[in-house]
Amino acid sequence: MSAISEQYAVALFELAQETDALDDVKQAFDRFLKAFDDTSRAFFLSPAITKTIKRETLDQLDTHPAFRDFIKVLIDNNRLTILEDAKRAFNGLLDKRDDTMRVLVRVGKPLKRERIEALEKTYKEKYKRQVIVDVTVDESIVGGMRVEYDGMVLSDTVQDNLNKLKSRLTK
Repeated sequence: MSAISEQYAVALFELAQETDALDDVKQAFDRFLKAFDDTSRAFFLSPAITKTIKRETLDQLDTHPAFRDFIKVLIDNNRLTILEDAKRAFNGLLDKRDDTMRVLVRVGKPLKRERIEALEKTYKEKYKRQVIVDVTVDESIVGGMRVEYDGMVLSDTVQDNLNKLKSRLTK
């Protein structure tokens, strides 16, 4: 995530907070990114299409005005490529406000709901915060899991353990 995307996210967050529209702006952001497929991405990122046409297209969307203006500013400053990073930064600000911790778990195969709930409970008790566990299936992980949260990485994958063993044996 770049410092620029964080600056844009902070600006949007503060504006939405001042107007008591954080939830509405979050929903608008979610809907926009969900609809931001390859076709719309090509349209909005195309240098052949003028900023005026892009802005007029946005005016036709039924979305929160603060979010619409945010997208227009990104277009005007040729920064629409940072949209996903800005969304992550915006979510981070919401999480901080709500004292929520996101835990990203990478595994080789999907986890059962009970295991996810157990992870949520463990981290909630340990850190005394709300916890959201996001599970990503990474087929390169043969066994074990990699957990990331608050800038920390805890990796207990088979590959990492083999690499540690190899390192110890070659010393």
